[in-house]
Amino acid sequence: MDNFNHIVAWIPHTGMFLPHVDKSPKFATLRENALLLADEQVDTLYSFLPNKITSDYSRFVVDLERYLDDSKEEMARRGMGCLYNRLIDGTPFDRAVFGESAYYTQYYKHKHLQLKQAIENIGDGAVLLDLHSFNPLPLACDIDTRPDRPDICLGFNNGPTKPDDTILRRVKDTFEESGFKVAFNAPFTGAMTADTHIKYKSLMIEINKKCYLGEYIQPQDIVHLVHILRRAISFL
Repeated sequence: MDNFNHIVAWIPHTGMFLPHVDKSPKFATLRENALLLADEQVDTLYSFLPNKITSDYSRFVVDLERYLDDSKEEMARRGMGCLYNRLIDGTPFDRAVFGESAYYTQYYKHKHLQLKQAIENIGDGAVLLDLHSFNPLPLACDIDTRPDRPDICLGFNNGPTKPDDTILRRVKDTFEESGFKVAFNAPFTGAMTADTHIKYKSLMIEINKKCYLGEYIQPQDIVHLVHILRRAISFL
């Protein structure tokens, strides 16, 4: 049996909760946008990983994947930094409905401290997995608008957190041998990092939603995908 105790699974976008947003028609578009951008059911694909950090909140409330400092965050220029104030198509919305922004800033800091401590509890040799999904076709807010998207995106940073090239190749080959189309750092780039002196590696795995959601997906397709994910991650 594979041992995944050295892995921290960062899954920040599965949350759906929009505080104080009721079911009235005036919030319908916000609710639809939140669902469209959510990494729906991604946490269930990784049930075999023991150390998971998730968020209950929708990323429209607080996006744990963004830089807290808007001056460092490319998406902040599109109104989608740590604290969103625009919808997918760029339409502004009043985020005051969610309550005090200061609370969500503190929540962000708490979750990143939790991530740091999880890595430090493992120590040198830890692996940080940054786990997401993406839509089959680009959205208006996406930076990479090329329509031909892979099934699996593997993202990493250049520098000390980058996994060895041999390991990256083995992970990529595992997916490709099962018929998945794989790309490095496309349509999304990089991987989450933590402010720690621990020596660790970080890899982002993004799954095209068409691979596990939709009317044509059967239970055996999900079982197969989870099996491949488990095999690929075992190389880390």
